[in-house]
Amino acid sequence: MQLHCTRPGCSRPVNLHPKLKDSIQTTSQLFCTNCGMPLILRGRYLPERLLGQGGFGAAYYACDRDTPGLRPCVVKLFQPSAQLNQQQLKIAQQLFAREAEVLERLGNQHPQIPDLYAYFPIVVKSPTSGQDEKYFYLVQEFIDGEDLEQILERRGTLPEGAIKAILVSILKVLDFVHSNGAIHRDIKPSNIMKTVDNRLFLLDFGAVKQVTGAASPSKSTGIYTTGYAPPEQVTGGQVFPASDLYSLAVTCLVLLTGKETTELFDSYSNRWLWQNHITLQDKKLALVLNKLLNASPQDRYSSAQIALDALMPGAGNVQSSPPAPLPATPPLKTSPTSPAQTASTINTSPPQPLTKPSPKSLSIQQPKKRRFGLWLFGGAIAMVAAVTVGTLLIKARQSLGPTEFTAEGVRIDRSSLNSFSDVDVPTGQFAYGGSTTWAPIRGVIDPQLQQVIPSLQLNYKAPTNQPPGSSAGIQMLINGELDFAQTSRPLKPSEEQQAQQAGITLLEIPVAIEGVAIVIHPELTIDNLSQADLRNIYTGRTNNWQQLGGPDLPIFPISRDDVGGTVIFFSQAVLNGEALATNVHRSKNTTEALRLTAETPGSIYFASAPEVVGQCTVKPISVDQQPPYQPPYIDLQQCPNPRNQPNLQAFQSRTYPLTRPIYIVANADIPIGQAYAELILSQEGQNALGKAGFAKLQ
Repeated sequence: MQLHCTRPGCSRPVNLHPKLKDSIQTTSQLFCTNCGMPLILRGRYLPERLLGQGGFGAAYYACDRDTPGLRPCVVKLFQPSAQLNQQQLKIAQQLFAREAEVLERLGNQHPQIPDLYAYFPIVVKSPTSGQDEKYFYLVQEFIDGEDLEQILERRGTLPEGAIKAILVSILKVLDFVHSNGAIHRDIKPSNIMKTVDNRLFLLDFGAVKQVTGAASPSKSTGIYTTGYAPPEQVTGGQVFPASDLYSLAVTCLVLLTGKETTELFDSYSNRWLWQNHITLQDKKLALVLNKLLNASPQDRYSSAQIALDALMPGAGNVQSSPPAPLPATPPLKTSPTSPAQTASTINTSPPQPLTKPSPKSLSIQQPKKRRFGLWLFGGAIAMVAAVTVGTLLIKARQSLGPTEFTAEGVRIDRSSLNSFSDVDVPTGQFAYGGSTTWAPIRGVIDPQLQQVIPSLQLNYKAPTNQPPGSSAGIQMLINGELDFAQTSRPLKPSEEQQAQQAGITLLEIPVAIEGVAIVIHPELTIDNLSQADLRNIYTGRTNNWQQLGGPDLPIFPISRDDVGGTVIFFSQAVLNGEALATNVHRSKNTTEALRLTAETPGSIYFASAPEVVGQCTVKPISVDQQPPYQPPYIDLQQCPNPRNQPNLQAFQSRTYPLTRPIYIVANADIPIGQAYAELILSQEGQNALGKAGFAKLQ
């Protein structure tokens, strides 16, 4: 196990403790071998690696050894500048303490703000002077995902439907924040995190940055990011809730256009000219953005709720209410803000022209409105029953034309499905969930559907007692918690039997082709493995890369939990039904597995190609000489501009060996599942799938 020293300036902060996991609960304390700094903070938090740092702090990925699962968390160290005098340092410490207090009040009672776990100081001896040194720490919830800036780098731009969904979600968070006497003051893409299941979190409330004013009294207060801050903030004036709304609108422009703020703002006319770069189909969205971008705060919407009402008039009956405001507290003179997942550098520059820079979410999860049979034409249900020993699957189809029943599920005639508007879609709110393989699709298609069909409200629902996945989604569908499930595997006989006993007719509809890619540690000199090689690795027969023509290095195989659809597919397609060996490390999700693969020499992992092929920290390799990436291979040193893309042609033709259909599993009595499948199977939907890294059905 690797531990990271948190003392600022430590020249060798990485400390290796290979056997620590065996005694992690009982070890009293460990110290940095270079500077003597305690490595176990407050007796329970173990920083493992640096996440980021800036001029006034650093953030570390850590685990909490006082929890059964070694809960991951973020340890944030406040590291004051050496230029601060004693009075300024005292102010900084007070602000850091206030930050912890505000984060506890806001984060621990709102599902889209990270929770505060602890706030404490520690006093240690300086390794050079021997004098006492005092360090202040915040420990907060670890949010596993990508921030919008990272997503923008990977995608180039985001569709306007996604922008509207982001705007709505963050406006709800800001309504809660502002109602509790706080102003964020640093809204930007890097401070909005999107998780693998499409939940949005608002990060980096960073009140500690207010110390900048004490450090540089002759300059602007500097509590802002240049290019995103409104004029009143840039000039050091009073800020308002409308100041955050301005920054959020700029964030939306950058995400929409992929342009720097200097390209969107004309300093000569003092106007935002973003509509020279893009024309929105949603005119209401354009009007709201323009109003939020007014130079004077009094010309903007005065509150997030008023902006929401303007953006979605009459939508109060389909949106869940945000959490009730907490008990009122005295208003702060400066922004009460929460610790970022990565540390921020404080802007101390004078005012300058602007330059560049959705479940625990507040997204809707209200009870489903079921519509039994009313949408079925003529009330007829085409039903085929296939009965084999130990299995019963009823596959039905009703609506737009001929349906073919195949071994891969219900095949829909797509000849009449060109655009989303060609599909007869029921209106209302509907819950869905399932495989994490679908996360890229949810991020691309669902916002487009929201834009084209505003009366359709799709709400992702995560399981409460297990990680998200195909198995969890299907079980929730059978239990009546979902209206349809998104899966990366077909139904199991046991699931079919359970559905039959519950009186449910299940539809299994293939909608796209996906590849499963193999990725390895970036320094491994391996470019191809056969399926037999993979079988031997994951069943424990091959345990050193030297056996496969690589370096003399132990193989560290990584997998998701066995119940996931990808693992089941891999076991059947590659392992011929054998179980994973006991030496295979299980990760709870792909984000964690990718991090482990990037950091562990000799590691190997398999996952959905759209999730891993374009990553900059791991190396995708060929299987049976067929690459999962579109040739030629792009060296990781060039990533992210450009980055590797999934090999859609090889997936569609099935020349790449590890391919599979992905499915919509629907309850035949609830039409939305079939309608959603038709939306994806339309020409417009299939084109959108390609952007998400999935191949069209042949």
